[in-house]
This record gives sequence, C-alpha cells and structure tokens, in this order.
Amino acid sequence: MDTVKFVEQCLNEVHERLVKSLQDLSPEELVWRPAPHANCIAEIMWHVARSEDRMARPRIGLGLELWESQQWYNRFGYPREQPLDTDYQLLRKLGLPPPRFEDLLAYIEAIHQDTLDKLHSLSSDDLDCAPDLIHPERSIASYFRHLITHNNNHHGQVDYIRGLMQPKWDLPPGTGIVQP
Repeated sequence: MDTVKFVEQCLNEVHERLVKSLQDLSPEELVWRPAPHANCIAEIMWHVARSEDRMARPRIGLGLELWESQQWYNRFGYPREQPLDTDYQLLRKLGLPPPRFEDLLAYIEAIHQDTLDKLHSLSSDDLDCAPDLIHPERSIASYFRHLITHNNNHHGQVDYIRGLMQPKWDLPPGTGIVQP
C-alpha cells in the first residue's frame, strides 16, 4: 500500500471515531467535568483542533493556520491574537466561554479536510523530508504519526468522560472494528 494512502486512512479513521463520539452530546455534557480541575470534552476537543491547526500545519509544511487564514477566531468570538495556544485550560485562564459545539465541530472538520488536501499533494518520498529546521530529525511522516497518536489518545479521553456521564456509553457503532 502507498504510504500516503495509509496515512490518509489512519487520519480518516481517527477523525470518524472522534466525531462519532461527540454525537448527541448536550451543551451541559460538553462542559461537564468529572472533577473541578479536570478537563471537559469541549476543552479536550479545543486542544485537539488547535494542536492540529497550530503545531502540525506549519511544521509539516501545510501552510498557515486556518485559525488565521480563515479567521476562525471571528466565528468563535475570541480575540485574534488569543487563544493561539493549545493549552487545555487556556480558555478558562483567559475567562473565555467554551466554544459552541457547532463551531468546534466545523473547525475540526475544516482542519481535517485541509490536512487531507495537503496530504494528497505529497508523495511517499515527501514524507521522509524534514521541514522543521529547528528539529531536522523529525520528518513529515513523524509529525503525521504524532498527530494520529495524539488524536487517538484524546479520543480515549472523550470516551472515558462519556462513560463517566453515561454508564451505558460504548464506542459508536462500527468504530470498534478493524476497517478493511
């Protein structure tokens, strides 16, 4: 199998599972915390979206952040210069409300599609390139591997929190199986 196709399939599977795990959450459930200091699902998803947009995009050579180029800060009603950080608790620290579910989901979808569009412009050989001058030991492939692992880790957190809120919660249908 072509390496770019394999990365695409991994990104799509992680994205599908994550989005399906967010379905049917109420606004209250999105901001529910298992403990006062714990992150809620909205904060975890904020971190996932901002991490892919802020850290992966420039380091992989995918161009400007969508936050800036598509002015997502306007849709969120957040200041342009903040919150650029990916810190889970940044929104609380700045006194900003959690993002609305519709906006957060739209941002996640836009980032995912943009990442796939950029991935399709690469060849398998391009994945061996090291675009980050600060870290020449890190290839484009290593950044994609980190992105896939990162998003999978946070998907587990979302499912765990859902399980605490909803004892009968299970993986969304069709996402707990090996895809062909």
